[in-house]
Amino acid sequence: MIQVSTPSVTQTFRRTKMICTIGPASENPDCIRGLIREGMNVARINFSHCKYDEALARLKMLREARAELGVPLAIMLDTKGPEVRMFGYSRPVLLAQGDTLYIESTDRQPDQVAELPPEDRRFYTNLPRINKLCRIGSRVLLQDGFIEAEVTQLHEAFPGAVSVRVLNEGRLKDKAHLAVPGADYPIPFMSDKDRADIRFAVENNFEYIALSFVRTARDIGDVRELIKSVDPASGIRLIAKIEDKQALANIYDIIRDSDGIMIARGDLGIEVPIEELPGLQKNIIKRCYLAGKPVIVATQMLESMTDKPYPTRAEVTDIANAVLELTSAVMLSGETANGAHPERVANMMGRIIDRTEAGIDYRTLARITHDYVERDNITNIMAYSSVDTAHDWNAKAIAVVTASGIGARALSKFRPIIPIYAFTHHEQVCHQMALNWGVAPFLIENPDGQRFSDAAKRIMDLLKKKGFMANGDKLVFMASSPFGKGRPTNTMRCEVVGDNAFHDET
Repeated sequence: MIQVSTPSVTQTFRRTKMICTIGPASENPDCIRGLIREGMNVARINFSHCKYDEALARLKMLREARAELGVPLAIMLDTKGPEVRMFGYSRPVLLAQGDTLYIESTDRQPDQVAELPPEDRRFYTNLPRINKLCRIGSRVLLQDGFIEAEVTQLHEAFPGAVSVRVLNEGRLKDKAHLAVPGADYPIPFMSDKDRADIRFAVENNFEYIALSFVRTARDIGDVRELIKSVDPASGIRLIAKIEDKQALANIYDIIRDSDGIMIARGDLGIEVPIEELPGLQKNIIKRCYLAGKPVIVATQMLESMTDKPYPTRAEVTDIANAVLELTSAVMLSGETANGAHPERVANMMGRIIDRTEAGIDYRTLARITHDYVERDNITNIMAYSSVDTAHDWNAKAIAVVTASGIGARALSKFRPIIPIYAFTHHEQVCHQMALNWGVAPFLIENPDGQRFSDAAKRIMDLLKKKGFMANGDKLVFMASSPFGKGRPTNTMRCEVVGDNAFHDET
């Protein structure tokens, strides 16, 4: 008997996945169920703005909602990482063009420094020895880059400070971001908070951790060692966020050693000339999906809908371009965490994805990717062969039986036109596959010891029962046979639903 979780409650098969950030505006059961109905595949909890009791409450609601609706839903913890902030004030400060600001480095936490009078234009930053990272005339970007300043004076007295002249007026929010473009910040990759948050993610069985400000593959290795020390058997997967020039310089190694990539365009758009961002996004997406790794495009995708009922034309085009570039997922941040109407935003993103996908020639794309088949990887070869056969045979779908998700991710790499129905008996793997492009995951009983024929028939009966297949539909299977022997993918099988002429394995 196969236990099932339905892969989607939306009527249209959606290949590109949707990530929604859960926050004050959406942390209630009704809204979470609404977001799932609109197509949320991954729920993100941002630990830059979340305490453990809040996170546990959100976890409980998300798990109850996905169980109630019977859908796979990955839950992702996003670390704070080595963020550079300004503090010493608690209310927004209005800055005028020509204002001079004094910014002093400190190793104290925001709650350990006295609040400074706004009119003094004095601020603290957690960036060590800021005067050593700048020179006269250096650009300093505040408030996510919306306020630009230039360094006018370096103050050498320990712990170091700079004076800057504001080049455009703006509103400096509490704990605003500060960036010195091109500087290599002398800040450890993992703070004590990050280590505690990663332990929390492992202990509470999150599906993913998104690692902020990854700079080298060594950063990912350090996190894996920490996870192993907490739970050697943990199956949690790591998404590396690309946010600065150092990460770009090490992008090949980071893609290789991570389980996926997030193109975090907010900080990345500050660290590199903003006109380079579209090209970087396109190249990273291609490198990731050809490597068989999921890739997420994030930041400001529907930001205008945080407080407005409709997006800008530019935002619609931005999402469509990410889909056309074959990203695995697009992400909503403040739009669903703090926005006025989270479900409406998710609905809009889903509509844009659906309409864009309808115009893509996936058959041609899959054939182009043939050049990227890894000849010494049998799973990769079997995956391409399965996709190619399914297209030539006009199959309705591809079904893959996978314990680890490797087979499903290999099929996803080739971006087939038809759904990839992935069947696993590991609950965490089932939810993790919700992030993978084109994959609809199902949770089944352990197939170990079953004959391929029996498992295939049960799977087809299940797909018929759920309305995903009908008698006469063609289905291509991919699996490792016999089940439970730990063998690499070695079997591709073509079946017609409703045809009971199954052949027993010998």
